[in-house]
Amino acid sequence: MARPRKTTAAAGGAAVARSGGKKRSFHQELVLNRWVLGFFQGGTLSALKLRLGDDRHEGIDEDGQTKFFHELIRGLFDPNRVPEADLRRYDLNVVAHWQAITVQRNKLEVHELQMKYFQYLSLLFTELYLDWYFNHRQELLDGLNEEMARYRTEAGAEPFRDFEADDLNKIAFWNATGSGKTLLLHVNIRQYLQYFQAGRIDHYPSKIILLTPNEGLSRQHLEELHLSGFGFSQFFNKAQTPARGTIEIIDINKLGDEMGDKTVAVEAFEGNNLVLVDEGHRGTGTAAGAWMARRDALVRGGFAFEYSATFGQAVAKGMTVPAAEEDIQKKRAKMLFNTTSLRSLDDGQKAQLVLTADDKRRARITATREIYAKCILFDYSYKFFYEDGYGKESLILNMNGEAYEQADNATKYFTACLLAYYQQLWLWNTHHDKLADFNIEKPLWVFVGNTVLGEESDILEVLNFLAVFLNNDTQVKTWLGDLISDRAQILDAKGNNIFTGRFTPLMGFSGKVDELYADILLRVFNASAKQRLKLVNIKSSKGELALRVGDAEPFGLINIGDDAGFFGMAEEENSFDSERDDFGGALFGTLNNKVSRLNVLIGSRKFTEGWSSWRVSTMGLLNMGQGEGSQIIQLFGRGVRLKGKGFSLKRSLPQDRPKGAHLDKLEALNIFGVRASYMAVFKDYLREEGITPSDEVLELDFPTHANLPKGKLKTLALKDGYKDNQKQGFKRTHFPWLYEIPPEFEGKIKAPHVVLDLYPRVEALSSKDKGVTATTEVRNKSKLNANLYPVFDWDRVYLALQDYKLQRSWSNLRLDRQKLIDFCAGAADWYTLFIPAMELNVTTFADVHKQEDVLIRLLTDYTDRFYKALKTGYEGQFYDIIQIDEDHGSMLKLYQFEIENTDDGLEYQAKLEVLKKLVADGKIGEASQWNAPHMVAISFNRHLYYPLLALEDKEAVPLKLRPLAFDAPSEVEFIRDLEAFYNSSEGKKAIGQRSLYLLRNADREDKGLGFALAGNFYPDFLLWLVDDASGKQWLTFVDPKGLRNLDLSHPKLGLYKEVKTLETTLAGQANAGEPPLVLNAFVLSSTKFADLLNVGDPAKKADLESRHVLFMEDGGAAYLKKLFAVLA
Repeated sequence: MARPRKTTAAAGGAAVARSGGKKRSFHQELVLNRWVLGFFQGGTLSALKLRLGDDRHEGIDEDGQTKFFHELIRGLFDPNRVPEADLRRYDLNVVAHWQAITVQRNKLEVHELQMKYFQYLSLLFTELYLDWYFNHRQELLDGLNEEMARYRTEAGAEPFRDFEADDLNKIAFWNATGSGKTLLLHVNIRQYLQYFQAGRIDHYPSKIILLTPNEGLSRQHLEELHLSGFGFSQFFNKAQTPARGTIEIIDINKLGDEMGDKTVAVEAFEGNNLVLVDEGHRGTGTAAGAWMARRDALVRGGFAFEYSATFGQAVAKGMTVPAAEEDIQKKRAKMLFNTTSLRSLDDGQKAQLVLTADDKRRARITATREIYAKCILFDYSYKFFYEDGYGKESLILNMNGEAYEQADNATKYFTACLLAYYQQLWLWNTHHDKLADFNIEKPLWVFVGNTVLGEESDILEVLNFLAVFLNNDTQVKTWLGDLISDRAQILDAKGNNIFTGRFTPLMGFSGKVDELYADILLRVFNASAKQRLKLVNIKSSKGELALRVGDAEPFGLINIGDDAGFFGMAEEENSFDSERDDFGGALFGTLNNKVSRLNVLIGSRKFTEGWSSWRVSTMGLLNMGQGEGSQIIQLFGRGVRLKGKGFSLKRSLPQDRPKGAHLDKLEALNIFGVRASYMAVFKDYLREEGITPSDEVLELDFPTHANLPKGKLKTLALKDGYKDNQKQGFKRTHFPWLYEIPPEFEGKIKAPHVVLDLYPRVEALSSKDKGVTATTEVRNKSKLNANLYPVFDWDRVYLALQDYKLQRSWSNLRLDRQKLIDFCAGAADWYTLFIPAMELNVTTFADVHKQEDVLIRLLTDYTDRFYKALKTGYEGQFYDIIQIDEDHGSMLKLYQFEIENTDDGLEYQAKLEVLKKLVADGKIGEASQWNAPHMVAISFNRHLYYPLLALEDKEAVPLKLRPLAFDAPSEVEFIRDLEAFYNSSEGKKAIGQRSLYLLRNADREDKGLGFALAGNFYPDFLLWLVDDASGKQWLTFVDPKGLRNLDLSHPKLGLYKEVKTLETTLAGQANAGEPPLVLNAFVLSSTKFADLLNVGDPAKKADLESRHVLFMEDGGAAYLKKLFAVLA
C-alpha cells in the first residue's frame, strides 16, 4: 500500500531552499491558499482536518447549520478576521447550494450525499473569497499582498510579483480525482451567481461557459449538470443565442483565434463572463502561450473557476513573471543579436529589449507557475486525499523490465494479473452479503494501451495473451498452481517475489487447479467450457469491439477510435477468431449497470477522459511513456474511486472489516505495468505528491490493550424511540408556537436571551495588537427603534424566519406573522445589542432597511435558542444509563501503521515492535516509558485502553498511523496534566479513596457518546470517579478546546446546569437503593483568558470558572484542583 511521507522534492522548476539545499514543493508556494487558511486557527489544512475530519462532523445539524460549523465556532476560526455572523451566513449559503444540487442525486442513489470536510472547506473558502471580492475588494488586495510579503521572507520563496487587481478574478481548486470536483463546480456556479446577482434574480453574466478537454467530458458534464438541476445547460452552438443564464459547454480544442468550420473565435465570448475550466492544467506547460492568451480573453472583465488534479505536475516547467519577461527578452536578443546571453549585451542593445506594456501583459498571462500560485484557493491534491483514507489503496505489481523480455515471463506475468483480478471477482461473489454495507461494485479489469494499430499494437498484445490463456491451458494451469502455492518466481527490480502472499484467499484451490481454471472461465470469461477467443465487430456501434468465448455472452469490450482498422488487422491473427455482428447493440454504456457481465475493458488512453466508474479494480498499463504522465495520473485517479461504507468514500479500517471476506483486496487497485520502465513516471508522481509507492511500504497492525475495571462504569444514551424523527422524538410529539413556551416547560427552561455584537472586528484586532486590555465596557448598548416598526416590511421578516426554519428542518415549529409582530412590539428584554450609536441614526429609507436586517439577525438567533431549549428540555427526560464494556464504540481496538521501507522507517518499525510486545504482555509500566521522536504514545493506567497514539509532526516521521487518538494538542496536554495530577500528593488528596477512570470519546457519532445539551454537546473525554465501597459514581464530561470567540451568553457555557437537570431526571428514574450517578461538565479552555473576545473585564474570569470553564494556562495542578473540588 502507498502512504504519504514528507515531501522533499518538488516538481521541476520549484525553487531551491537556500538553507538546506532541498527543492521546495509547489504546495509551499500557494500564496492565496495561505491567505485564506490564515482566517483559521493553526493556519494549515492539517490543523483543520484534525478537528473537522471525523465522520461525526458530516451532515446538516437539526438547526440547519453544518456540523462542521458547530466545530469551527469552538475556537477554530479567527473572529478578528471573520465575524461569527459572517461564518454562519457562509455556512447557510453552502447548505442551501449543496441541498439544491443533490436533491435528484439523493433520489437516484437512495442515499443522502453529505459533504466531506475537504469539500465543505473548498466551498466555505469560496464563500469567503467571493464575499471579499464583491464587497471588500481593496481589503482583499491589501490582505493578499500582506500575505505575499510574509511569503517572501522564507528561504527559497520564489520571486513572485505583488498581486494586482487583475489577478483577483480567477480562483482554482487543486483537488484529487475522485474528490468530487464536479459537485464543487456546480455549487461554485450557484455561489458566484448569488454574489453577482445580489438579490437581482434576473441579472446574469454575459455568458456562463464550461470548458472541457474533450467531447467525452463535455457529454459527461451535460449529464451531471442536468442531474444537479441546471436545466438551462447545453453544448455550445455558434448558430444559437441561448437565454441569459444558460450554461454553455465547449471543449478547449474548439476555441481558436479566428472563426472556422470546427472552431470558434475567442472574441465571440468576450464580455463579463463566468468561465469554468475543467482540468485547468491543460495548456500550462512550456507551450502555454496560445491557450493562456485565449483563457485571458475569455475571463477579462468576468471571473473564472479552474479545477485540476495535477496542477503541480502541469506547472512544473512553468515560469514566474520575472522569468517570463526575461524569456521574452532572450528570444528578442536571439533574433536581433544572435545570442540569449543578456549579460553580454551593451547598454544600447539592452535598450532595444525594453519590454512594452503588451510584453509585460503577455508575461503575466503565460507565467503559469506564478498564476496558479496566486489563484489556487484550495489544495486537496492526491497526497491529502490518500492520507485521509479516501479512495482505494494502490498496489503496484511491477515486473523487472529485463525479465519481462525473457522466455515466457511476459505470459506468466499476464497470468498473474488475470489471477489477481479473478481473486477480486471471486471474493466479491463469494462474500457478497458480508460486503453489502461497504458498497463495493463488481470488479472490472481495465487495460489501457498507447498504440492501437501496427506491429507494436498494445491492444493486440492483450488479445494474444487472452488467447494463450484459453488455448494453452496445460501450461497456464501449471503457472496458476505455482501462484496460489507461492512458488512463482516473478521478481521486481529489487529481486523480490512480487506475488508472495498475494493469493492467500485462493489457498482452497491448492491441488484443485482444474477446478480453479474452470471457475476462472465461468466468472471472468462467462464460459462454461474452454473454447477459442472470438473478436466481434459490432457494426452498429462505432468504436466498439466485443470479446467472447465461443458463443458465450461477451465478457470483454474494446473501446478505440479506429475499430474498423484494428478489426481488419486482427483478422490476420491465428490465435483467435473474428466475426461481424450486424445486429448487436452498444456495450460501453452498459458497463456501470448492476447486472453487467462485462469484466474486461480494453482501450486507448483517450476513452478514460470522458468516463467514470466505481468498478475499476485491476489496471494494466501498456507502453504508457513519460509523455503520458498526466494521462497516467488521470487514469489512476479514476481507478482509485471508492464508494465506501455509508458512501464515506473511505477505505475501511481493519477492525471494521467483516472477518474472512478479505475486504482489503477489494479496496485496492492492482496496477500492472507492462514494460516495467514505463511505470517510473507514475511512481515519480506519487513521490512528488509525498506518497511512498506501495512496493516500498511495510505494514504493522498494532492491537491495543483493554484496561477496564471489574465493576461496570456507567454512561448515558438517549433512549431508542426518542431520537429525532423516531415515534416518540421531539419533532413528532411537540408542535410549539415560536415565542410561546408551552405550559409543560414553564419553570423548566429559561427564556432565551440573545446577545448581538455589531462592532467591527478590526477594532478588536487593532486594540489587541497594541497590547490594550479593556477593563470596562466601552461598547454602546442599545435597542432598536420601536417607532420604526410600523414601516418595517413584516412579510420580509416573517419569510426570512420561515426560510431559517425550513433550512433547519424544524417542521414541528409553528410560526404566525401576527404573533411575530406582537412579540417584537412587546418588551425588548429578550436581547442585548452592542452597536455604535451612529449606526442607529435614521436619515433615509436604507437606514430603516438596515434596522430591519438587524432585527432579522436577532430573531433568527432567538429562534435557534428557543427551539433548542425546548428540544433539550424534552429529551433530557429520556436518557438511559448504560454500561461501558469492551465492545463499546469508544474502545479502540487496533491501530494500523504503514511504514516506509527505508533505514529511518526500519528504525521506527523496530521501536514500535518493542512497544507492541510490551502492550500485548500487559506491561503498562514499561510501555509508559516508551518514546519516539515526533510521536505521542501515552500509556496511562487509568485510561480504559492503552496506548493512546498520535503524531506530533506527521511530516517528520517515515510512517502513517490510522486512526489518530487525538484531534488537538490540547487533548494531549489534558491527559498528561491529569496523569501528573493523579500521581501527585495533591491529586491523591483530591481523589481520596475513589477510583479514577478516563476514556477518549470515539471520533464517530455512531460509536461515541453525544447528546443534545446546550447545542449538541459532544465531549472529548469521559472522566469517572467511583466510590468502590458505596458504588456511587461521578461522571464528568470534559472538553479541552479553544473558547476564543464565545461570549458569556453562549449556550455551551450553560452545560454545567444542563447536566445537573439531567442528573435529577435520572435520579428520579433510578431503582430504590441504586447508587447515585453524579453528572458534571467542564470546558477546558486552551485559549488564554487574555485572548478571549467579548469578555473584557478580567474579573469575569471568576464568573467563567463558576460556570465550569477552566483555563489550561493556569497549569495542570491548578485547573485540575478546581475541577476535582467540584467533584468532592
